[in-house]
Amino acid sequence: MKPVFALAAALSCMSAPIALAQDIPSATERMEAYLDRFSGAVGPGFAVTVVTADDILINRIEGVRNANTGAPLTQDTPIYIASQTKAYMGLLAAVLDERGILPLDTAIDTYLPDAEWPEAVDPSQYALRDLLTHQVPFENGTITFLEAYAMTVDPADYAGLISQFSEPRDAGFRYDNLGYNVYGAILEIATGRSWQDWLDEVLFDPLGLDQTSARTSDFALSDMSWNHIWMGDEEGWLTIRPKTDGMMQSAGGLVTSPADMAAWLQLQLRGEAGSAGLSDAVLNAVQTSYVATGQEDGNNAYEMSCSGYALGWSVCEYQGFEVHIHGGGYVGARTIMAFSRDAGVGIAAFSNSDNMTGWWTQTVVRMFLQFLADHEDADRMAEVRERFYSERSAMLLERRRGMIAERNAEDRWGGWQWTPTRAELAEYAGRYDVEDLPVPIEVVALEDALEFRLGDYRSTLRPARPDLFGGQSHPFDGADAFTFTRNDDGSILSFEWNDTVFTRAER
Repeated sequence: MKPVFALAAALSCMSAPIALAQDIPSATERMEAYLDRFSGAVGPGFAVTVVTADDILINRIEGVRNANTGAPLTQDTPIYIASQTKAYMGLLAAVLDERGILPLDTAIDTYLPDAEWPEAVDPSQYALRDLLTHQVPFENGTITFLEAYAMTVDPADYAGLISQFSEPRDAGFRYDNLGYNVYGAILEIATGRSWQDWLDEVLFDPLGLDQTSARTSDFALSDMSWNHIWMGDEEGWLTIRPKTDGMMQSAGGLVTSPADMAAWLQLQLRGEAGSAGLSDAVLNAVQTSYVATGQEDGNNAYEMSCSGYALGWSVCEYQGFEVHIHGGGYVGARTIMAFSRDAGVGIAAFSNSDNMTGWWTQTVVRMFLQFLADHEDADRMAEVRERFYSERSAMLLERRRGMIAERNAEDRWGGWQWTPTRAELAEYAGRYDVEDLPVPIEVVALEDALEFRLGDYRSTLRPARPDLFGGQSHPFDGADAFTFTRNDDGSILSFEWNDTVFTRAER
């Protein structure tokens, strides 16, 4: 798939009409009324930002950043934006390409000569741009799990991980995190500097995005937005601690504030930032579609007709406007950002819970564009979506509870009758290893359970029956089986989890 050909012309040449100036005030007023419908319902907190290239139309911030402390959500609160990170990495990659530091047409084996790729992948025929547009036909759940949940993987380990854990997939576009993870590793191998440092130097510092970072350690935990899971009226909100630096990965590893997001969207609309050394050409390169996604039927996360993927943006059509959009989701948080040069607006929505907020944040984008286009069904849809949110939120809670109950009732758990002593639990504690997996692994005995630690990942292992535990990383996480084996003298030898065998290290 090398060379890669653009599927769309540069955005500066687009001929679609800019939304009439008089439409924007009306759409803004109607959007504020739409948000009023959800005031106090989308919690613990939410933020909505709508901008033009030069003005902020809506800066709506409600609720708290941490349900336990009651600290307010503000325009400067860093909020985790998950996969929206890809758009920032796409712009970074385009800048480094323009400056000749790491050309995007570089073959992917150039800096990973020792990696053994799946048979279906000829690495000399795929370029770095293909990684960033989800076109290299392989998958590797080990890399994506470690980077998102456990640790910062040393780029020196990538060749081995690709060789050991990769599987082929069908050719063509398929969205995932892997391509951005591999690009981030190659960037550090090629330049000796991490993707985090490059983002600081090329984007965040020059653009003055002071509340945007790839490291949560840049902020006090009390100043950040925490994630939340709705547990029901009796239990309320379960707070989820922000990710550690080790879990902040190049495919989903940024926090940003509503204020910084406004500036980011205005950059996309203006198309250049001379003071930061960002040209029209580099913004156009980022916003150009490089692969057909075949999602014109609207059967996708955005419920839009989406035909292509640029460097970190899905390219879609809605209400007659071309829309660049990307969402982000993680346990206890949902966010989205979009801009349309046709319409002359950028829109972002943040929620620090996952209580149907993935659907709700998307409606924010669609509703503003419906108002802007003066769609005949816009006001009716505003009413429908208000009812839909409360109904679906209740259904989601019941479905989650039902899933956990069904999982816990499986025969393999034996009714959860086993209650081991502290001494019996201590038999399982210790360090474990997996061949070719460069991560510290430990099982720790707690008062009435075990804790599985894989890098920064944590799972509480609840006793089910002798040598079988059910692991959960949070209460709405279905129990995974951790099955221990013993040798002939009865000592713990290993355990199996997710088809992986973890061998007890010598004491």
